[in-house]
Amino acid sequence: MISFTSSDCERTRAAVAAAVAQFHLPGIAVGVVAGETLVYSEGFGFADIEHQQPMRPDHGQCIGSVTKTMVGLCTMALVDEGRLSLDSRVAELLTDVVFHGPAESMAIRHLLTHTSGIGEAPSLAALADSVDPHRQASARAHDFAATYADGIVVEAAPGTRWAYANHGFALLGEILMRMEKASLHEILRRRIFAPLGMRDTQCHERSHPRLATGYHRPLPPEMADLFQRVGRTPPHEETADGHNIRGEYHWEPESPMMAAGAVQSTIPDMARYAAVLLNNGAGIVRPAAFAAMVAPQWCPDARLNSAGLAFARSARPRAFGHGGKTFGGWNTDLLVVAERGLAIIIHMNVFLYDSDRVFTPIVRAVLNEPQAAPPNQPLDADLRASASGVYEAPPGKLTSFRVSSSIGRIQISADSQGLVLHSRRGTWKDGARLRPADPTDVAFMLIDKPGDEPAYLLLTRDQRGRVNGLRCDNLVHMVRTDSVEPWV
Repeated sequence: MISFTSSDCERTRAAVAAAVAQFHLPGIAVGVVAGETLVYSEGFGFADIEHQQPMRPDHGQCIGSVTKTMVGLCTMALVDEGRLSLDSRVAELLTDVVFHGPAESMAIRHLLTHTSGIGEAPSLAALADSVDPHRQASARAHDFAATYADGIVVEAAPGTRWAYANHGFALLGEILMRMEKASLHEILRRRIFAPLGMRDTQCHERSHPRLATGYHRPLPPEMADLFQRVGRTPPHEETADGHNIRGEYHWEPESPMMAAGAVQSTIPDMARYAAVLLNNGAGIVRPAAFAAMVAPQWCPDARLNSAGLAFARSARPRAFGHGGKTFGGWNTDLLVVAERGLAIIIHMNVFLYDSDRVFTPIVRAVLNEPQAAPPNQPLDADLRASASGVYEAPPGKLTSFRVSSSIGRIQISADSQGLVLHSRRGTWKDGARLRPADPTDVAFMLIDKPGDEPAYLLLTRDQRGRVNGLRCDNLVHMVRTDSVEPWV
């Protein structure tokens, strides 16, 4: 029997309370599942700051992209039933969609792994709306053809590149609805919510009294700059408590994007879902299908995070799951550590661009795995000499948008102590030290910045041993550039 002791509960409680204080969170609820049992469940802070309403585990939460794992399970259920194949061609299933680019080979597996060649938006013209948390919700009823009336740009040949694509899951959801002849909510209700007893879970995207109020923060400088680049003016908003801004709840009725992140749920309901994931998807898909979903389907290096079929795979700890961000004010994390028989659910009613800084210490506390000290290993002299340079995401404004907007270009330079990394945007903007992290491979590095959670990077090399690119956690890929433009 898997145990989660009173000491484990106290350690978890202390870590969550510390996160609330450090990051000025409005509210957060955490659940831990051991085997089939919710062994820890607690809320902290406020579900509504203005009304001083305490956060409870049974408060509703928009779980965002965790929805994708449920849509993925419904897709694999159709594969189990022989009604669909991972190799079924998307263009043949959605004949009313015009694809601009090399879409002929795009298959269901590419949508599930974010390797379809679709990027952040269906077109450059639609890019601004996709990243604007203040955009106005559309009152238009579900009209898939109208949503993609101008077609969808495919920037890379399917299967050749990883790029997170919400619109890929919108296509997947449309395929499911056409095959099942039902709404997405009805499909999820019949295949997941009802069998698991998830009575407080739905995907109508409607506000209700038990839904925790969502909050967000003033835009960080990098995002304010991004807004101006896409032609939007960052709004001036007053905070509710000096830190958190009350969000606006946007409901888009039957939007094609519902499959990318429309589900609302609670900690107790998500615990039922997590228990099924710990039991290999029992009752939803066959064990072989579930094994394929959590196996490495896009994995350039096993020491870095990778992608399964609808599930994200973590290298540290070895786990699978998904995170979720919802404009308006929610962040969610679902992590299944199968080898420990544990699952961790975190619901936070604030939208943060850097939510991992909150989630990671809580996960470490649950697993009782303190942050390891940086390795003490000398830097390879040849690598030090050849790594200096500028790195950027491969061409493609839509498929590289997330990397370009969150990190920008990276510059690696040598100094008397070794190698230093600077990014144009984000947490490494002020610099971070690169330290060797694998005694068997001098090119595998720890990105060490005091006060930040550790991240890892692999320097890739050509046949002559010259560094020609890099890969980071979260499937970031960059190539070395000889551009003469200023790197910043």
